[in-house]
Amino acid sequence: MMKHLANLLLNKYKLILFISLLVFGLSVILASKLNISSDMEELLPHDSQTLHSIREFEQYFDSQESGIVVVQGDTEMSKHFLAELEQQLLANEIDADLLYKVDLSSLKDFGLLYLDTSFFIDLETALNTEDIEEIDQLLTSLKDNQSFQSEKNTIQYITNDDENVFLLMIRFKLDKNVDFLESRELIYDQLRETIDYLLTKEEFLDLEAGLTGGAFIQDIEADRVALDGFLGTFFITILFIIFLIVLSFRRTLLLTSVIYPLILGALLTAAFAYLFYGSINVFSMSFALLLVGLGIDFSIHLIARYLEERENGEDVSYSVKNAIQGTGVSITIGAITTSVAFFTFVLAKFKAFEQMGIISGMGIILLCTTMIMIVPALMMIIDSKRPFAKKKKIKFTFLYSFGEIIEKKPSIFILSILVLLPLLFVNVKNTEVIGDLDKIYPDNIESKKWEAVVKEQFDYNPNTLTFMVENEEVLKDVVRKLEKRADVEKILSIYEYLPEQQEYKTEVINKLMTFLENVGYPQIGIFNINKMEINDLPANLIANFAGKEGRLLVEVIPAVNIYEEAYYNELKVAILNASGNTPVSMAAIMNEVIGLVKEDIIKISILCIVIVAIFLLVIFKSIKEMLICVTPVVLTLYVTIGVLPLLNLEINILSIAALPLLIGIGIDSSIHLLHRLKTQKERNIGYALMTTGKAIILSAMTTCIGFGSLIFINHPGMAMLGATVSLGLLICLIITLTVLPSLYRWLK
Repeated sequence: MMKHLANLLLNKYKLILFISLLVFGLSVILASKLNISSDMEELLPHDSQTLHSIREFEQYFDSQESGIVVVQGDTEMSKHFLAELEQQLLANEIDADLLYKVDLSSLKDFGLLYLDTSFFIDLETALNTEDIEEIDQLLTSLKDNQSFQSEKNTIQYITNDDENVFLLMIRFKLDKNVDFLESRELIYDQLRETIDYLLTKEEFLDLEAGLTGGAFIQDIEADRVALDGFLGTFFITILFIIFLIVLSFRRTLLLTSVIYPLILGALLTAAFAYLFYGSINVFSMSFALLLVGLGIDFSIHLIARYLEERENGEDVSYSVKNAIQGTGVSITIGAITTSVAFFTFVLAKFKAFEQMGIISGMGIILLCTTMIMIVPALMMIIDSKRPFAKKKKIKFTFLYSFGEIIEKKPSIFILSILVLLPLLFVNVKNTEVIGDLDKIYPDNIESKKWEAVVKEQFDYNPNTLTFMVENEEVLKDVVRKLEKRADVEKILSIYEYLPEQQEYKTEVINKLMTFLENVGYPQIGIFNINKMEINDLPANLIANFAGKEGRLLVEVIPAVNIYEEAYYNELKVAILNASGNTPVSMAAIMNEVIGLVKEDIIKISILCIVIVAIFLLVIFKSIKEMLICVTPVVLTLYVTIGVLPLLNLEINILSIAALPLLIGIGIDSSIHLLHRLKTQKERNIGYALMTTGKAIILSAMTTCIGFGSLIFINHPGMAMLGATVSLGLLICLIITLTVLPSLYRWLK
C-alpha cells in the first residue's frame, strides 16, 4: 500500500499541493466560525441528577445565573452611580432582575410586625397582669420605634455598616433555547462595558466598581484569560518547535516546510469541530497543542528517514519514496492506534472527555494524512533542483553507546523499574482529584478581587448552594432544619425579609386590641394588622426570590469548603431531605464532574489500553510484541501519578485528562521504535536508538514544548495540565528508550 502511495505522491505532487490550497481556503472559512463554550452544564451527561435538577429549576425560575456589582466610595455618589447603572441597563434592554435598594414605604402598614420580639414579650406580660401603666409606656414607645413612618428611612440600600461599599444583585434571565452561549457572553460584555463607561464620567472618577458573583462571572473571565494566554503562546510554540527541529537537522528551508501542512491539519480539525459540534469546550481547546506536537512528530519521522537516505547518497525521488515506505507504515499504525485510543473517550459520561476524544482522534488522522501527503510533495519541490550538501548535525551518538549496554544487560533496566514501582505505591494509592474552583481559576481575575471585598464587608460568599422549595410552609421548615447545622453559615431567602415570629406577634396584637376595646381606647384601628404575606413585600425583592407557581428560591451560604466532596455530599443530602430538591449551583456541577472524571479516567484508561493492545495484537500478530509496546505506556501512567506529589503537583479536573492522553502519545513512540527494531537488517539496538530514538526524543521534546507552554498561561487548571503532560512525556521518553529495547532483547 505504501509503495503505491509513494508512487502516487512522486507523480502527482504538484496536483496534490494545488488541491491542498483549495482545501486550506475552505477550512479557514469553517474554522473561523468555531466558538469556545464556557457552559459547564454542557459537560454533564443527559442522565445527570444535577442537570435534571437544573432543568426542573429553570421551569420555575428564569435562570440560576447571577452576578454582583460592587461599588466602593462616597455614599451619595455610590447611590447615584447605582441609579444611573440601573437606567443604563434598562436602556440597553438587559433582561435581568436588579436589587440594590428596597422601598420600605409599602411596609409602613406592617411596621409593628418588624419590632423586636422582646417588645411583644413585654407587652404580653403586661396584658396578662393588666398592668395599665406598663402598657401605656410600651404604646408610647411605639412612636419612636415606628421607623417605617420616617421618610429618610423609606429607602434602604444593600450596603455595609460604614456605607462605603454598595452591592447590586443581578439575576439574569437567559433563554437557553436561543443562542444561550452568545447571549451569555453578550450580557456579560454589556454589563462590563456599562460599568466601565460610567466610571469614566467626571462625577464618578473617585469611585471604584467591579463585577463578581460566583461561577457565571468567573467562568467567562477565566476562560477568556485561558484563551488569551493560549493564543499568545500557540504561535510562539510552533516557532520554537520549528527552531528546535532546524537546530537538530540543520535544514532550514526543508524543515520550515512542515509549517504549512501543520497549519492545514489544525485548520481541518477546527473545521471538523465546527461542523460536528459548533463550539468546543476549554478541554478540547487545550488539545490543539497536542495536535501540533503530534503533527510535527509525523513530519520528524519522515524527514529523519529522508535525510538518512540522502546522506547515504540517494537522490531526492528515491529518498522520498524510501522515507514513505520505511516510516509510512509505523506513522500510519501509530496514528491509527493513537486515534483509536482517543476515540475510546466516546464512552465517557463526562461530555468534555467525549468531545475532546472525538476531536483529538479525528485531528490525529487529519494531521497524519496532511503530513504524509504534503511533506513529501514539499520535499520534491524544495530539494529536487538543489544539490545535497552534507551538514554537521547533532547525531545523538550517546544513544548508540546506551543501546550497546542494553544489548548486553537488558535485565538491569527491567529490574530497575520493578524496584521503583513499590516505592511509589503509596502516592499512587492516595491520589486525589482537586475540583476547587479557587485552585483552578486564575487568582488575579477581577471577579476574585471583588469577591474578597464582598466576603470582608458583608460576610457573604457568592459560592452558594441554590435550590428551590414548593411553598412558604416548606421554606419555613427548611430554614428551621438547616440553620441549626454547623456546616451552614447563613440561609438567604425571601423568608428573611418577612417579620420574625409573625404568628406570635399577631396573637399578642389581637390580645392588645381586645384589651384596648374593653377600656375604650380611641385609636384601636392602628393596631388592626394582619399577618404579612410574601406578596406584601416590595416587587424587586419578590422578583429575586419568587418563581412561578409559588416556588421560592433558597441560597445556603456554607461554613465549609463545598468543593470538597465529603462536605458537599453531606450538605446535599441535608438539603434534599429538608426540601425534596437538590442544589443547582456551580458547586453541584463541579462535584458531579469530579465524580464523573474519577469514574471515567479509570474506565477509559483501562479500556484504552485494552483496545490498543487488541489492535496491536492484530497488527503485529504477536503477544510478545504487543506487550513490548504496551508495557512502557502502563509504566508511564503509574510512575507519573507517583512522582507528581514529590514535586508538589496536584491532579485537578483539567490535568487528570493528561493520563489517557499519555497513553495515546506514548504508544506512538513505542510503535516507531519497535517497528525499527523489527525491520532493520544486521543492525543492533544502538543504531535503532541513534536513528529512530533521535526522532522519538525530538518528538517528545516538541510535544513537551507544546504542552509545557500551558504552564505559563495565567490559568492554574490549564497550567497543571501542561505540567502533568510534560512530566509524563519525559517519563515516557525515558521508559520507552530503556524498558522497550530491554524487553525486546530479553523476550527475543
